[in-house]
Amino acid sequence: MDKESLTAKLLDLVEGRETPESWRNWWDEHELELEALLSRGEFLKLKPCRHGFQWIPVFGSQKGAIAILEKSGTAFEASNLYQERYLAELDAFCKEQKKVQREKQKEFKANNPELFARYPKFSKALAKVLDPSDEIKPAATEEQIRNQERALSFTLPAQVRAFFLLTAGIQVSTGVTLSLSRMFDLTIHGERYCVLGEFWKEADGDLLLLRPGEETIWYYAHEQDKVKRLCNDMTELLEKKLAWYLNAH
Repeated sequence: MDKESLTAKLLDLVEGRETPESWRNWWDEHELELEALLSRGEFLKLKPCRHGFQWIPVFGSQKGAIAILEKSGTAFEASNLYQERYLAELDAFCKEQKKVQREKQKEFKANNPELFARYPKFSKALAKVLDPSDEIKPAATEEQIRNQERALSFTLPAQVRAFFLLTAGIQVSTGVTLSLSRMFDLTIHGERYCVLGEFWKEADGDLLLLRPGEETIWYYAHEQDKVKRLCNDMTELLEKKLAWYLNAH
């Protein structure tokens, strides 16, 4: 690999004569030579990224090639082909993701009529933000709830129990997790709590807490290391606090 043959290849790339396959194959064949020939910055900018999209690696490499050619004073006419193909690919991907999201929302509504009936505001807000990676578990059984209570030595408030009898848990990527199976004990400032789940109200990883003998929902803001009273009960948590939060995200 010499500078003349490299310049010819960079011109092919910059002017749109490469395909994602041809560029990747050429790079894989000559990577070690290129690392020795180019500066570290030039090498890294030219290197095609490993990406789920087909066109973004060659589009990114084109930018690196333009910088190298400009530095050497080589004339060229940059093509918009790779950017156009990447944008078209991205558009198709977004449309497919929206389609998958709509199907998941439709399935959620059809499979959870009791959840919608009991918590309509929360359920509608949840349906709007459901991502393909989010999880809505089937209803827990009375036995599963009793087993978890025995494991925790903690009696769940009536409204929390009612929620888990509709779904054993939800996990939403925007920052809400309620899970029967993942509940655990936590002592904060000498006081015992049972962790109901996560609610990223102020920061990632902030927790929803229960105290023995109470319907009240508490909130642990870990960055402030403070426990705060959040709301009166599970229904208020779902229908007001979480419904508002999900609608805002």
